[in-house]
Amino acid sequence: MFGKFFGGPKHDDATDNAWVLSYALADGTEAYQAKCSCGWFSDLYVDELQFVRDLRQHHADTGA
Repeated sequence: MFGKFFGGPKHDDATDNAWVLSYALADGTEAYQAKCSCGWFSDLYVDELQFVRDLRQHHADTGA
């Protein structure tokens, strides 16, 4: 139970899914964030879709 608070999220390939969210900003640019059902999430990155996709894939592969 306390792993999500003290040890960070614990990714389980069998039950967790990671995805990329996009946010439209007022100036017309887009920001992207990777999230996972285990509780992990990345920072927001402006106009860096491929980088955020790579972060999502890295998390899905390694749990880090």
